[in-house]
Amino acid sequence: MYGDLMRNHDMLLVDQRGMGRTAVIACPDLDNGTMSYVRAVGVCGRSLGDRAYLYGSEASADDLAAVLDALEIDKIDMYGDSYGTFFGQAFAGRHGDRLRTLILDCAYPTYGETAWYPTQGPALRRALPAVCARSELCATAEGEPLPLLESLLARLREKPMRVRAPGGDGRWHNVVLDPEAVTAVAYNATYLFPTYREFTASVRAALSGDARPLGRLFAEYWWTGDTSSNPRQYSSGAEAAVSCHDYPQLFDLRRSTNVREQQYRDAFARKESADPGLYAPFTIREYKRSGWTSFGMCLEWPKPPAGTSFGPPKPLGGAYPTVPTLVLSGEFDTITTAAEGDMVAARFPASRHIVVANGLHVVGGDGPESCGARLVRHVISTGSLDIPGSLEECAATAPVIRAGGTYPRELAGGQLPTGVANDDLSRVTVTAANTAADLIDRWWQSYSPTGYGLRGGQYSYEGDARVRFTLTGVKLVRDLPVSGTVTWRRDSGAVRVDLTVTAANGVRTVTGSWNAKATGAMATLRVTGALGPATLTFPAP
Repeated sequence: MYGDLMRNHDMLLVDQRGMGRTAVIACPDLDNGTMSYVRAVGVCGRSLGDRAYLYGSEASADDLAAVLDALEIDKIDMYGDSYGTFFGQAFAGRHGDRLRTLILDCAYPTYGETAWYPTQGPALRRALPAVCARSELCATAEGEPLPLLESLLARLREKPMRVRAPGGDGRWHNVVLDPEAVTAVAYNATYLFPTYREFTASVRAALSGDARPLGRLFAEYWWTGDTSSNPRQYSSGAEAAVSCHDYPQLFDLRRSTNVREQQYRDAFARKESADPGLYAPFTIREYKRSGWTSFGMCLEWPKPPAGTSFGPPKPLGGAYPTVPTLVLSGEFDTITTAAEGDMVAARFPASRHIVVANGLHVVGGDGPESCGARLVRHVISTGSLDIPGSLEECAATAPVIRAGGTYPRELAGGQLPTGVANDDLSRVTVTAANTAADLIDRWWQSYSPTGYGLRGGQYSYEGDARVRFTLTGVKLVRDLPVSGTVTWRRDSGAVRVDLTVTAANGVRTVTGSWNAKATGAMATLRVTGALGPATLTFPAP
């Protein structure tokens, strides 16, 4: 992200208290998921004893200031994303004189927000139709995203669907698709553009009786294949300690657990009565039970000692400093929404809020040449919020998410892009390309280097910046096994394929390339074998 800035800037990384190598909070039951989440958070808090309320963001901000003093560093350019924006605001509110610039990437406010986070529902309701409308295949398929989703939820409330689907751990799983599962998948799209790519098409498939595409999205969400439990890499205990110290709650932490639980139940009863459409088309109860968030994570956290200050941090003196502050948001971010970015930007006297079109959660980390990363470098290199028109245009026209329209079971039902002949040659070629693109999506959705095709077959991959997939009979549709290799360069988006496909009318080879990132990119594929040689050009999958 910083690119050439590293030639003449030093980077300072400091582990916050309770994290990394700074007296890390290790709570095995929480890190390893060996007991219920709320109970494990309580056990973790009690294990900290008198230290349970020493991990707030303001204290960590003071720690950073002390480190700067020790290193004799006067001013810094601070970048924070996600929770880092919360920390950045806490630091600015206490040590704003140490900041040259401040960049808050996908920000949410340190105070003034409620524990309901009410901007998430509207953000999702805007995102799903917009993603679909900007992709020809999704926009031209039958039905609009939100009405389709509402229809599916109505069915699932009557009777959940059961399906066997591949997860992100390289295994098959028995999945129960109920409204809570769909809630988790829909909101998890904020982190992973393949979920947005596939969500509406998966809903269409489920409505037609084919639950596997949507079941796969849930299996990849739930069984990610990430078995890391090293608290130095990520401390769930530190997350709990910060959350229970700083974040708004639906109950009073100064009360007993029994009283908190009653306050918690009462809060939900009032909300369901007064604002039942808060997370529509999902109910508040479905949202609560989805596992996407935990309103009650701090129910069993220890009481604060008498006189302890805790709760959402506000700036000393009541105002943030006049420091150049760039607030970045992703248009389709549903966890730290653009509306919350507006709230944060309004509190900083010298701020700019830029929403990156088609962006998800954390736009600065979306590749070194992405609009977000270029904006970060510009502000740090110039110390100014005077954004060139070219960068503003970049943010406004960032590449669209190529959403699919349908998930056919058979080759004959495949959806073809505009301008492509409706014949066997085109269907085989386009489906082969879609099969390759589907595996690139799987790379984002899972941690396992091996896995299964949607309808069968196996694949493996190796590499990171340059990823090479090896396919053995991978089936995106039941009657077209695809074998061979796919090479994908993550930085540029370049994709090359060398595939063998076996269709009813013979074996073909499909070779060619496209770009997985650029808006309007075209795929050019050469087909040899059955029915003779041909070259097809069509919109890249």
